[in-house]
Amino acid sequence: MSNAHPSEPVPQGPHGPPPHTPAGPYGAPTPYGAPGPYAAAPGPYGPGPAGAPHPYPFAAPFPLTMPAGVRAAQSVNFSVAGLGLLLTVVVSATSGAYASGRLLSGYLLAFVLCALAFAYPKAGNGVRVASIAVAALQILMGLGSLANGTFLGIVPLGAAVTVVVLLTQRPAIQWFTRPRTPQQQPPYA
Repeated sequence: MSNAHPSEPVPQGPHGPPPHTPAGPYGAPTPYGAPGPYAAAPGPYGPGPAGAPHPYPFAAPFPLTMPAGVRAAQSVNFSVAGLGLLLTVVVSATSGAYASGRLLSGYLLAFVLCALAFAYPKAGNGVRVASIAVAALQILMGLGSLANGTFLGIVPLGAAVTVVVLLTQRPAIQWFTRPRTPQQQPPYA
């Protein structure tokens, strides 16, 4: 009695038998490069490109450093507040207190935005929403100052529009809504 199997003989190559090819869901071998039966299942960290498992399972789905748009909004807030303070001093020295107060009234909310911008690195979504709301008020005040003939009000108007645009983009939203550990959570977020 022999131990021969009734199936076809495996063709032999010059270096021995061919390597084992994995079988598909019904026993037929899968072609090279074809996805296996479990390729479409998402990984524990969400699907990656084309429905495949995420290529970097421990990659954070939120930014780890402040995005460029948030940093630009912060810089715009700092520079407009500094410019407003400088212009107020110059106008006060040259034109008097009335003109200086009129100019300063157009920059009041720019100083509030500057104070909020200091909290951008560690604050939560409330600071972003407050910045957008104050910038919207600054837009209305800038339009009012232009209507009254204060043409230096175009600077805070343009800065407020820039801040609203930058803080409503997806990277900014992801930055301000990122998860924090209790040690990183500020009391005002």
